[in-house]
Amino acid sequence: QFLQVKTGLLDSILETICFYNDVGEKCHRVTHTHPYVLTYTPLCIEVIRAGLQLTANLCVGNHAVQGAVWARLYPAMFTTLLKSIDKQVKNYVSCIMFHCTAWNGSQALEDICTSEAGKALIRTCLALCEQPHCLEWSQLFVEGVICVERFIPVYDMCEDDNKLIFTLLEILSEKIVSSPTASKKQLFGELESAVPVNTFLYLAKLLARNKQHIIDLATGSEVPEGEVTVRILHILANVTGLWEHYTRITHNTPFLECVVKMLNEINTRQPIKFDQPKEEVAPDGSFAIRRELIRVITNMSCNNKNHQDKVRVLGGVHTILNHCVVDKQNPYLAQWSIVSIRMLTDGNAETRRL
Repeated sequence: QFLQVKTGLLDSILETICFYNDVGEKCHRVTHTHPYVLTYTPLCIEVIRAGLQLTANLCVGNHAVQGAVWARLYPAMFTTLLKSIDKQVKNYVSCIMFHCTAWNGSQALEDICTSEAGKALIRTCLALCEQPHCLEWSQLFVEGVICVERFIPVYDMCEDDNKLIFTLLEILSEKIVSSPTASKKQLFGELESAVPVNTFLYLAKLLARNKQHIIDLATGSEVPEGEVTVRILHILANVTGLWEHYTRITHNTPFLECVVKMLNEINTRQPIKFDQPKEEVAPDGSFAIRRELIRVITNMSCNNKNHQDKVRVLGGVHTILNHCVVDKQNPYLAQWSIVSIRMLTDGNAETRRL
């Protein structure tokens, strides 16, 4: 890396990328001004591809190279190249952005999270994670931003676009539940599987703020904007089961109180039926809401007497007992309710007497 940079190779590569891209752009606007070979022909695309790939390789673990590349390509060239007609070009650009930003203290990370041009790049990369693109390096770039405690600003900058919010939440969910691969461990280092707990504390606040969405959907009302809140509930149901990693969220008593009160309110407004129809139901916005609320209560009450007592005082034990039924809209509802009662009574004489 050092020799290639010292000999001027990096500067030559960046000059070539900018030159070929600029000429290709001009040849789309002005005909016959430049030789045909320099337009967006397969050769031109191949030069840009190879240049970006080599640049990405030079950026790996080298902060000096990352700074030089960022100063030259951000934001204009990154913005232009992410709009390329070639999928691999967009993938290599995302790779460069990942290496420049996926570490705490990176100036590039601050630039991209605070400037309007940088925010536009993040939204573009999120869109490239969706169908039909599904670019691997774009997803890794977003994962890297999440792991260096920038989930909250990214969520805020996408708040007016539910599609991007869903994509962001899906990437976060996959990061939580999927086992780390050897290649990802090498790529992320200490960041692998280390989504900061502040991310989930923020989601818990969002869920509490929008709890009416959950209550309305679970009781038959239509709340289009509530789908994001339900997705957040699913994520928190998974996270609260990871006791060894996220004790600050599993010991968050105000959040537990909010969840128990939501379940109580749902059961008061629409009590669970014991004579459920046997036919299959099509999943809708209310799918598995009750089950996920009980999952959260179960996870947060495990080996935690204070939380066990809190659920009992709030009347949650009776509500959970009422949910020991088969409900097609909430798969495994009875099983999770039984496990929840087991956790609530474990080592708790008062709850057992109740």
